[in-house]
Amino acid sequence: MNPHQKMYLRMIGQSFLHRLSRVIIASLSIAVGAATLSALGLIAWTVPNQMSRELRSFGANLIVVPNGAQLLSQAQLADADSSVGPAAIARAPHQYTNLLYNQQAVQVMGTDLAGVEKVRPYWDVDGTMPTGPDQILVGSNVAEKYGFTTGQTIGLTEPTRKDGAARQLRITGILRTGDTEDDLIVMSLDNLKRFTGGRTSYNLIEYSVDGNATVLDGLAKKVTGPGMEGEVVRRTSQSEAGIANTLQSLIWIVSVIILLLTLISISATLNAVVSERSREIGLKKALGALPRDIVGEFIGESVLLGLIGGAVGLAAGVWIADWISMRAFAVKLDVNWWVVTPITLVVSIAVALAGSLMPARRISRIKPADVLGGE
Repeated sequence: MNPHQKMYLRMIGQSFLHRLSRVIIASLSIAVGAATLSALGLIAWTVPNQMSRELRSFGANLIVVPNGAQLLSQAQLADADSSVGPAAIARAPHQYTNLLYNQQAVQVMGTDLAGVEKVRPYWDVDGTMPTGPDQILVGSNVAEKYGFTTGQTIGLTEPTRKDGAARQLRITGILRTGDTEDDLIVMSLDNLKRFTGGRTSYNLIEYSVDGNATVLDGLAKKVTGPGMEGEVVRRTSQSEAGIANTLQSLIWIVSVIILLLTLISISATLNAVVSERSREIGLKKALGALPRDIVGEFIGESVLLGLIGGAVGLAAGVWIADWISMRAFAVKLDVNWWVVTPITLVVSIAVALAGSLMPARRISRIKPADVLGGE
């Protein structure tokens, strides 16, 4: 470091020490702005993504159905799984058929019970999910119609069986959803195969996918092929997109307002500093200092203020964001320091520099004769 650089840093340090109260006010203004911006930025980045995952409780947002008379085969299920890939949070294929109870037709759904709990987390089961062979769930409407209760064993028959022998199945729970499942008997696909003779075919495949509307539209096109087509469940995907976009838009609007208020505060503080230092600036000019040298010193002070305020604001902002995320959204904040730190510091320095533009312009217009002569 050459003598000129040492003198430059010494002048900035002395300026800070002689006007400590102004430095603290300016630093706090930047720190408040940086804290607010970093906190809101982290919330805008983390919370909507987490909320999107939480909104999976609405049900599947992508379905695959046959586009012809034939049902979906096991091979088509594998193709659909391959097309959706790792974007799928959960998947459940469904097969519907009619069985007989006391010679009365009842609608039955065979499904992947482990997958359907994730795809349809809104299911309310009074009892337990089936875990073994010959166990079933009964929809609340079916239970009310036939007087079924949890723990009861009932006999179901496949309509085409000539011997009429019924298979005995135990009810492990009563299913209440407020939707069409209340009119069904639900069992595992393996259980249903015992009635259908081992035939594997599906009326519907449901996917819970982590992605926005654009991702879902792309996957729907990718899944569509011979004998099957993908469809986006607009009700679910649009609800997710609407909530996430509204939250992010609100946060960014508030961030811009905070940024402008911080800029005004910094500019006012630095203008006051220039007024206090007008005689000092006039003396420097009288001794031969060029306007660009004085402006350069002033800009260096602004950069240092931005760094100090940005660092303090960053630490406070991360804490605020974590507190808000846990209290308001029950979301654990995931902070990427390598991204947050440089962005916060750069924005803080930029705000400090922007706030110093008008004061720097005043510096260039100060005339030594006026300020040293007492005007």
